[in-house]
Amino acid sequence: MLLFTQAEVGGCALFRVVSVEVAVCPGRGRLWLDASRGHVFTPVWQRHAQHLAALGRAHYALPWEETDLRVSPRGKALTLDGRSASLPLFVAWVALLSGRPLPSPFLGTGVALEEHGERLAPAPREFLQGKLGVAQTYVQQVFPQAGRVAVYVPEGSGFDAKGLTALDVRPVPTLTRAVSEVLGLEPRAGAAAVTKPGAA
Repeated sequence: MLLFTQAEVGGCALFRVVSVEVAVCPGRGRLWLDASRGHVFTPVWQRHAQHLAALGRAHYALPWEETDLRVSPRGKALTLDGRSASLPLFVAWVALLSGRPLPSPFLGTGVALEEHGERLAPAPREFLQGKLGVAQTYVQQVFPQAGRVAVYVPEGSGFDAKGLTALDVRPVPTLTRAVSEVLGLEPRAGAAAVTKPGAA
């Protein structure tokens, strides 16, 4: 799975694509994070992954409680501290549990905040534009014959599609809509929204 990350270098934002392996194995609904080779998963990232698990249980009748998810970044010394992996991680997790294949490449970015359940928060224009620029370069270099590759982003985000000749930018409002568009899997009937108690 590919994730888009941002780092501050000399006061400038640097965007890049990093590769993360995700796998499910028999277990009890736990999350295993590979901290070898200097990798760091911040508490914010870990809590967010648990939020995605709760959303998955609420919306899809899949073996969440009988499997564990293992996340292992490739390379060395990668710090995962943001939540923009919400969309790609959730879709990949559902794909693994449902046995449905992900497209190759599968590109997406989007934050689903705990207080808003599965709804994706619109991304700031400069933030998303930087990620789309990296995605454009990645597709041109790694998949030059692929034509326009779909990249899923939060609905309501600001971006300029001019120049993104290798991308088909597809806004989606929620995580379940992303799953529907990417995997063709609909949430179960009557699935309840997951929010923090008292959240609007």
